[in-house]
Amino acid sequence: MDILIMAFAIISASYWLSISVLWFRYLKTLPVFNINDCSYFETNYPLVSVIIPACNEEESIEQAVRQLISQDYPQLEVIVVNDRSTDNTGVVLEKLKVQYPQLKVITIYNLPPNWLGKNHAIFRGVKEATGEWLLFTDADVMFSPKSMKQTVGYALEHKLDHFTIAPDMYYGGVFYRAFLAYFAFALTATVMVTKKVGVGSFNLVKKSVYNEIGGYEIIATQPVDDISFGRLVVNKGYKQGFGLPSKGFITVKWYKNLFAALKGFEKNLFASMNYKVSAVIGLCIYSLVTNVYPFVGLFFGSVWARALCGISLLSLFAVYNHLSKLFDISRSYVLFHPISALLYLSAVINSTVKALSRGGIEWRGTVYSLKELKNHK
Repeated sequence: MDILIMAFAIISASYWLSISVLWFRYLKTLPVFNINDCSYFETNYPLVSVIIPACNEEESIEQAVRQLISQDYPQLEVIVVNDRSTDNTGVVLEKLKVQYPQLKVITIYNLPPNWLGKNHAIFRGVKEATGEWLLFTDADVMFSPKSMKQTVGYALEHKLDHFTIAPDMYYGGVFYRAFLAYFAFALTATVMVTKKVGVGSFNLVKKSVYNEIGGYEIIATQPVDDISFGRLVVNKGYKQGFGLPSKGFITVKWYKNLFAALKGFEKNLFASMNYKVSAVIGLCIYSLVTNVYPFVGLFFGSVWARALCGISLLSLFAVYNHLSKLFDISRSYVLFHPISALLYLSAVINSTVKALSRGGIEWRGTVYSLKELKNHK
């Protein structure tokens, strides 16, 4: 047992020391966009077609459309795809069309086979787009007035083919904010290692690149469409960029609370593991050893094992301390790190069990079989 505990301690300390060093180096390479930045890039801005899939988004769609259309950007086309909404989304959009001639509204009444709803909505939106660049975003994402000019300018200046930004989403109670901080850190660390990323709130891509890689038809049944699209861009050899927001730059109220977030993960976490139980088991073991054990091991085992756990926690604290200087995150959230990790693992296990027990996933009232999803992934 002592040998096993020491092995866990060595693995954990090695992991966190290497991750923290790589983390600080990596973050220096990422742009952090500031809501108050007035330094526009000197360039001719291309026409951008913003495509928003909307299903029952009556509460947020009007504000989202108004914020986009009022952007300090010279050429912007907004396309909202009303995907089988049963609330007043369509009524709101018809009212907005009268006010804004640059707004296009597409209404979908039926979902064709071998498509997920959001993926199909984006596919339809692209067909109506006339811009040189496409921006895929969601109906609950809010943009600060200068955000389009800054992000498109950055993509042009750095000659990117695809550019994505993680949104500002730190709100709610302490436990939820701590979980969001954990999730944001995990996402950024994954991007750091894989060099492939896509974020549903902001996926900006050249239309020519979108067409050359096959577009959303290639990922028609991928529940994690944003990440799948980002991977597709890189796998096809195109240049990708990733950025971070300051508070309020691009904001999304993801889920209303922690329990809603964990429930929302049900449809896509098993998909993110490529529907492999072995990958789920591997993730659980890795996360327990690196994210949970150091907090427990600090009080058990030999002096050397506890010392190594202390090194792990100091490295982790350094990461949270750095995050607190950049974003609206408290360094004290490090204390919630193991709880957040366990909650995330519970969501992964729940997603796996639900998908296997019913033979598929359910999304917005439609059930998709695992066989269908695997055949088209």
